Amino acid sequence: MGLAASQARWISLAARKTNVEYEGQQINQARTALANQSSELWNKLYKMDVPVPPSTTDFTKTKYTFNIGDSLKTITEIQEADYYDPEDGITYNSYVTYTADVIEYKGVRITNSNPQVQYVVPPGGEPPYYMVGTRKLTCMGNCDPESDEWATYIAALEQIVTDWPDSVVAKEWKNINPDPALDPSKDASLYSHIHFWKDGQNNMNFVVDGQEGSASPGALDTLDYCIDHTNEALHSFYAQNQNVTQTLSKYAVMEYDASGRATTIQLEKSSAVYDLTTSTQTDDKAYNDAMNQYYYDKQVYEKHVQDINAKTEQIQTEDRTLELRLKQLDTEQNALQTEMDAVHKVISKNIEGTFKTFES
Repeated sequence: MGLAASQARWISLAARKTNVEYEGQQINQARTALANQSSELWNKLYKMDVPVPPSTTDFTKTKYTFNIGDSLKTITEIQEADYYDPEDGITYNSYVTYTADVIEYKGVRITNSNPQVQYVVPPGGEPPYYMVGTRKLTCMGNCDPESDEWATYIAALEQIVTDWPDSVVAKEWKNINPDPALDPSKDASLYSHIHFWKDGQNNMNFVVDGQEGSASPGALDTLDYCIDHTNEALHSFYAQNQNVTQTLSKYAVMEYDASGRATTIQLEKSSAVYDLTTSTQTDDKAYNDAMNQYYYDKQVYEKHVQDINAKTEQIQTEDRTLELRLKQLDTEQNALQTEMDAVHKVISKNIEGTFKTFES
């Protein structure tokens, strides 16, 4: 091989080696980028909160009850306090909220859908009357104000007015007796627009006919309106004793045993000390909701883990491919370097032979 040919071959090999080294640098940079992506995925995985199943103890609380006479009181909340009452000279260490079931006389509204109201005029000169379905209504104006039932009717109407002040029945009552401080009138004719019937639960239902002369002629929720509008609902009202839950809050002195459970309670403005009955109560609904949320969070977590593992596996596959290519380039570079060394020796011999020709 001549000197010129050897030099051309060496330059070609050097260019190929440079390309191999450049490609190797590009592969190393790509592998570094893949490593950064993999690190980001693992950091994301480490930062994820692993769902923890709820414990029943988190939804179980101690329930305290005590009796005042025949009334059972249930404590719903206990707050620490440091309140001194100068009137009774007692320092109260707690502020408690408790509930009690009491019986109250309440007005109740009933919705009679498709009531089938009829106005019946019987033959023979008998007074007309209304019917709701199969029940015949009694006009309060035809009742005896001296009867034992009269006071019951008045008490029911007064309670309906208290609890349902915007109802047609309440407006009719206010029209009859505008001043609540006065005793209800016993002039039965004033009540000629109020009608009532006893339902299947033995409740006395009151309703207004809405005829001319009443407090609300032609108004909704009246008998005459339902006769003209057969698809409208009729609201009637009755009053009865009902169990009502009252919520009260008071300062109290509470005593505790060695385990930290309350044993007695003394309410403010009272010298009586009541024993507390202790029981545990688990909020099953809240616990089930928390467990359902846990199952959902677990599925979401496992889906994220699967996605991260899939992306990591893809990155590892790409990295193995690049690593294999890098080994091929390393083998190729070693071969080029070996051939370049051989060509360099040939060039050196050619130069040495050429210059020795002219030596003396």
